[in-house]
Amino acid sequence: MAACDDRPNLVERAVFKLAEPKNQARLLQVAWKISLLMMIMGFMIIIKTIYPDFM
Repeated sequence: MAACDDRPNLVERAVFKLAEPKNQARLLQVAWKISLLMMIMGFMIIIKTIYPDFM
């Protein structure tokens, strides 16, 4: 039988660390910036498709 210890493994420690409010706020900021960048890139693709000589 394997010995059962009460220490959390690496995945559990990472989940506990991400559950802290400070880290959740940082993740939200990064996700918001990524989504904003994707939206801007999408608008650029749409504009380049409609007006090929733009920019």
